[in-house]
Amino acid sequence: MEKTPGAGNTERLYTNTHMVNGSLHDYYTMQATSLPEKEAFLMEYRFSYREKNESICLILSYKVGRRWKQKTKQGFKTQREARRYQDELLEQARKEVGLGPADPDLKKVTLRQFWELFARDRRNNLTYNTLKSYRSGLLAFKPILDIPIVDLNPAAVVNALHQIPTSPASVNYSLRVLKIILEHARVIYHLIGVNPARDVKQIKDARVRQLRAFSREELARLLAMLKALPNQAAYLAALIAAGTGMRYGEVMGLTWADVDTLHQTVSVTKQWGLVARGKYALKPPKTRNSVRTIHISSTILSALRTWKKQQPLSIDGRIFGRIDAYNFSHQINYYIQKDFPGRSFHSFRHTFATLLLEATGDVNLVAAVLGDTVATVSETYLDYTQDVRDRAAAEMECLL
Repeated sequence: MEKTPGAGNTERLYTNTHMVNGSLHDYYTMQATSLPEKEAFLMEYRFSYREKNESICLILSYKVGRRWKQKTKQGFKTQREARRYQDELLEQARKEVGLGPADPDLKKVTLRQFWELFARDRRNNLTYNTLKSYRSGLLAFKPILDIPIVDLNPAAVVNALHQIPTSPASVNYSLRVLKIILEHARVIYHLIGVNPARDVKQIKDARVRQLRAFSREELARLLAMLKALPNQAAYLAALIAAGTGMRYGEVMGLTWADVDTLHQTVSVTKQWGLVARGKYALKPPKTRNSVRTIHISSTILSALRTWKKQQPLSIDGRIFGRIDAYNFSHQINYYIQKDFPGRSFHSFRHTFATLLLEATGDVNLVAAVLGDTVATVSETYLDYTQDVRDRAAAEMECLL
């Protein structure tokens, strides 16, 4: 049973598990100009039911901006009957807040309009940040956003691709997003027989790949510099990341209950991150593979014990619970980039992957510890640091 925002009743409430489960993010082009520009594209809504006097009341809770509103329709005999009225009630709400009506004929739906369906359908298996990133990637295709999906062709996609004024990496990310969204239109809604972006090739990046991992010497120097700071938070976070390969959100999401001092392990079951605009909280890890248990060194365990003695416990039990994670990430990156331009906190993950592969030669093991796939690890996280090059040179001397 779930109480919707602003419901203000004590009757039995049922959330709609058929079309909407929890709040949805619905994106439109605003026709009204009364809302702040940064909030103009977002409509969040949910349907629920209230059983009263042997009939069903359909409740639509929605907001564009910060204030929740409600629309209701009473007198339904069953939830199934109420569900048939959902679209009409939603259209009424759209008109009230100045949103254009959705095109009832999906054969004419544009890429921009289809985003709302994709975001609704995928919100349960994509994080808020991922959907936000997908939306940015899609909006890069400005020349084709308002063309009906059924009229798109590979030539139009290629033409739009080459008009995106960003780096090759960003352009290729936008292309991957477009392929995913159009595939959703093909497989789920049968709007097209062939994905027009399917065979479009990524743009080649002729630039020299920038090294993201630290060498052993660089890592030791950086950790020593962070350890010398009055506040040990940056040092501890960096030490954990460098020694486990954990992502920043995973490090910030660690609780003391996740630390097993007897077996010298930490359990990654959640992360700290953005769950709504301007709101940070604990949330599920990035992927299923991200749930894992990782060995920690004696150095990390000792640093954790020291930190626990010095810091009062936070309400949520997080190790870094009394720290503003957003500003903290900028602070750590500032320290890193003073001596290592182009690197960031995420470089610790690259370093861990590279050094662990160097030590074990087992990419499957590295992927398991990182909580990622072998393909992603091989393509993204393995860097040939000077340590690796020196070792390779020594081995090559003995080949002949």
